[in-house]
Amino acid sequence: MAGIGVVIRNPNGIVIGALSDRIFLPATVDVVEALACRKAISLALNLGIEDVILEGDSMTIIQALNSDSSCASSYGHIIDDIRACALLFSSISFSHVKRQGNKVADSLAKLAKLSRCPCFWSDGLPRDVHSLVSADRVFC
Repeated sequence: MAGIGVVIRNPNGIVIGALSDRIFLPATVDVVEALACRKAISLALNLGIEDVILEGDSMTIIQALNSDSSCASSYGHIIDDIRACALLFSSISFSHVKRQGNKVADSLAKLAKLSRCPCFWSDGLPRDVHSLVSADRVFC
């Protein structure tokens, strides 16, 4: 199993939503990262957010999302799905952050491995993850 963690913040950096989910382990880490981005997009749509900056720590996935060309990799269909969903926002951008800047999402992904079902928080984060918020501004 693999874990996915997503954090959504408002422009002031306040957490307005977070998600932790467990998935069957795909063949590559890039597929996990692409699936995390798709979860982030889906959560943002469900929360009614119109302007999005999606930050992720996989340079490969962020480059694929920012590329104008088709993605022929094993996760290309996920990239295409993210791009299609991106059209539903007023504005969206995809930005790379270093892994150290992704502590909250990483902690939520680790938490997911211990859970039996997806977890969603709309007002804060789990206590053991909450202490990392000030050091992170990550989306997926």
